[in-house]
Amino acid sequence: MIVTADWVLPVSRPPVRTGAVLVRGHEITAVGPLERLRAEHPGEQVTTYPGCTIVPGLVNAHTHLSLTALEGLVPSRSFSEWLPRIATITRAMNADDFAASAAAGSMACLKTGVTVVGDIAYGPEAISTAGDAGLAGTFFWEVLGIPEGELPHALARMEFPGGGSACAAGRLCYGISPHAPYTSGPGLLRATHSLARRHQLGYMVHVAESPAEQQLLIRGEGPLGETAARLARGFEPPRCGSVEYLHRLGVLSGAIAVHCVHLETGEADLLAKHARGVVLCPRSNRYLHNGAPPVSQLHSHGVDIAVGTDSAASNEGFDLFAEARALAALDPELTPKRLLGIMSLEGARVLGVHERLGSLDPGKQADLAVIASGGADDPTTQVVATGSPDRVRAVMSAGVWRVLDGELVAPVRPIEKAAAEVRARAARVLARSVRPTSGPADR
Repeated sequence: MIVTADWVLPVSRPPVRTGAVLVRGHEITAVGPLERLRAEHPGEQVTTYPGCTIVPGLVNAHTHLSLTALEGLVPSRSFSEWLPRIATITRAMNADDFAASAAAGSMACLKTGVTVVGDIAYGPEAISTAGDAGLAGTFFWEVLGIPEGELPHALARMEFPGGGSACAAGRLCYGISPHAPYTSGPGLLRATHSLARRHQLGYMVHVAESPAEQQLLIRGEGPLGETAARLARGFEPPRCGSVEYLHRLGVLSGAIAVHCVHLETGEADLLAKHARGVVLCPRSNRYLHNGAPPVSQLHSHGVDIAVGTDSAASNEGFDLFAEARALAALDPELTPKRLLGIMSLEGARVLGVHERLGSLDPGKQADLAVIASGGADDPTTQVVATGSPDRVRAVMSAGVWRVLDGELVAPVRPIEKAAAEVRARAARVLARSVRPTSGPADR
């Protein structure tokens, strides 16, 4: 099959006007001008998208698909107020709830042009449902609040894949996440990092996300103190920033650091030297009143950057284009070319899946998105500046069409119904946990 449009943006190479992508099975076989591919492959079926640009399947490098059904349940507020409310809901959710929510999140991602995710998982539900939907990426099993000695048992209860390769067929990879410095003690941070290094797994940590986290680590006070005392076994305020703390513990090496909003002096340099990369989620940071990430600082230090939407419970949907434009607003030095790379190949590199995903190259997985771009002479700028879920005309992953004419190919009504039921139950749990009137949450 040959897929062609006004432009093809391979990301790894210059744009191709009247370009085409040849797909055989689940892989890309060739990329180049339509005339050449037609001549070299006569008789091949051609699917044409006039007024459009073909880009690699986008990479949403930080999601919580299993929380998709909770979108909008807790309105925008400070992180320290939002967190206990969401925790109350998630404690009441079961495996079926997480599966239904992750299925809805997977479909929502595909509709936005995303085919690769870096997802925080609470069990096997997310990787299973995402794989069934056609998504690829790395799924990080989250652990927190336990002593390091309990890690093997906790992972077994969560059906964490043990042994073998961390990737299956180059699409579904797994990793581990000890959540954050205030919910995992130093022993657990080290134990999870050791496990990741030993088995070559991805290692993702929420880092320097909120003013409350900064207050706790540097001054040993603030609204997260009780959380740390209850969950982070052996934690003592290090009197430094979160990145420096992880470095002192020896767990920053190869880590994927998410958020990095509140960096102390010298921490951007530590990230550049030791971390695998940083995932920025500016719209989620705004939703939780956490401030804006120091994009210019990270950029100038040469940090590998990916972008993510975070959970639907802390954002307004999965629009990765809006997320990239939020980065551009914070750092005008980021060119459209770099931004598209952050949304694709650079994001795949941060997640460790770049050898098979993230760009349109022969031998890679046939993941692509077709974006309406009009008669653009500068397609990269046009796609980054005007891209949105409404402009996604078609999406392919592993050589299979997942979205056509802007609509999901798979039946979505049963998925939407199951997610709506999860949301309704979650709303009841939240209502019971909050006292009547405008009083504080019952934590």
